[in-house]
Amino acid sequence: MERPSYRYLILCLACVGFMISFSLRSAFIMTVTHTSRLEEEPNSFHNERSHLQRENRIDKFDHIWNSSIGNYSWEARPANGSTVARGQRVESLFYRGCTVYNTSRDYESGYGFSESVQFYSVYYLGMGPGYLTSAFILSKLESHYVIAAGFYATAVLHILLPVVFTLSGSGVMVIRLLNGFVESAIQPAIVVISKSWAFKGEESTFLSITLVGTYLSPALASFFVGACLCYISWHASLYILAGLLLVWALLWHLFSYNSPLDCPHLSVTDMKRYKNEQNTGAKGFSSKGHKIPWRDILTSKPVWAIWVAVVNKNSNLAAVSALIPLFFKEVYGIRAADSGLLLIAPFVSNSASLLLSSYISDRLISSGKLKTTAARKWMQCLGALGEAIFLICTIYVSDWRLAAAFLTLAQAMTGLCFPGFGCNTMDLSRHFAGAISGVVNTGTFMVFVITGIASLLPDHGGPNKWTVIFWINAGIAAFSSIFYLIFASGEIQPWGIGKGEENTERSSLVRTSQNEEEQPTSLADSVKTL
Repeated sequence: MERPSYRYLILCLACVGFMISFSLRSAFIMTVTHTSRLEEEPNSFHNERSHLQRENRIDKFDHIWNSSIGNYSWEARPANGSTVARGQRVESLFYRGCTVYNTSRDYESGYGFSESVQFYSVYYLGMGPGYLTSAFILSKLESHYVIAAGFYATAVLHILLPVVFTLSGSGVMVIRLLNGFVESAIQPAIVVISKSWAFKGEESTFLSITLVGTYLSPALASFFVGACLCYISWHASLYILAGLLLVWALLWHLFSYNSPLDCPHLSVTDMKRYKNEQNTGAKGFSSKGHKIPWRDILTSKPVWAIWVAVVNKNSNLAAVSALIPLFFKEVYGIRAADSGLLLIAPFVSNSASLLLSSYISDRLISSGKLKTTAARKWMQCLGALGEAIFLICTIYVSDWRLAAAFLTLAQAMTGLCFPGFGCNTMDLSRHFAGAISGVVNTGTFMVFVITGIASLLPDHGGPNKWTVIFWINAGIAAFSSIFYLIFASGEIQPWGIGKGEENTERSSLVRTSQNEEEQPTSLADSVKTL
């Protein structure tokens, strides 16, 4: 009996690793939100006087805000007679008898809204230069070693983080900056790994399964982190998840391979298929040994189309992962542990949509019903436009349940974008997908911009600043869909051919072109075909 495909182990390891890593992000966000001075006492929900004082304070800030900007006609306000008033705390529906609050295992940091947001945003400030250097690193080192090193460093930094958090806000900023820098090479590296291990016609599905942990982890982490905040201690989740990430990094180091042809455990069937298919080579898809065409990459319109899509994806990530817990706490008075659980449905819907749309996209491409370019554009545009619509709806409702429902729909639409831009770097080049991924992922800097804007807005509990934030995100989503529609491509670029493979690749391009002559050549033709 032939052994199971080794690529399943690579898939599982990668998925679990990203799930733990992104769970650490969620744990940090929930911990900061829980310990911030905005957190009210558990019994304040029943304190009528405290509630009235909060309402008066919100009204005062509303007056100041509106006076400062003149006619502000597009702000979202709860409707009169709403059963959930602004600033009102919703009692916990998920945790009973919390034993941590107001004990020695609890902690109040004194950090306000601005500091809390800056702790999150500085992580992405570190990612900007990190992504640029990652392209150079991947040209020198094997991708699976880069991934292991990045997660080792991430785990160590999060073990140090709780101690530094109680000592110095500046120290937290430094650790978060370093964390963003060391993690920046991981995603470009996993693109290289996915391209090497995926069979032809399943690239989108393979990469989406690999990265689904990044989208599903906030949902899974919410239960765990919320329970830690209630029953263990305020920093327990950071220590536990960091320890798990150390163990995972060791397993990845021991059992992963950069290319399937380097793996001694590969089955005979898989070995034959990898050798026969043109989507892999004797040296895998690493850019190691190839001169990276930086000028061509940086001046390529399809690359910039992906960059704009990455900007949209990360501005949405900033709004949901970092700001939504603060949004629910300030506008609806929902504590950190409970607001984290409210994010379970959005992230689960995002993950399900991502997997389903990736499968559908691969099927449409492999069956010849859509060209790669058309499939990428359809998915990206439908997802981004749907995201924009539902994000706007989220702020124009008066009930936290409706807000959570619209947020869930927005995240479901965001999942459609992944088989659009998420796999597009692998389409443009065989050997330089990692370098391209490093360049386009500098778009994560937009998270720093969005969260920076949020931290500068008036620090009050009213909905005005949230209206501004959500409208900015919706505008970015709409613009990204138009830009991607015009400039994106799903074909190998002339500069994307590796050294010594010009004849082979150009022959492949000619055959591909001949095979696709009967396929739709535009989005309009795609509609007719479908």
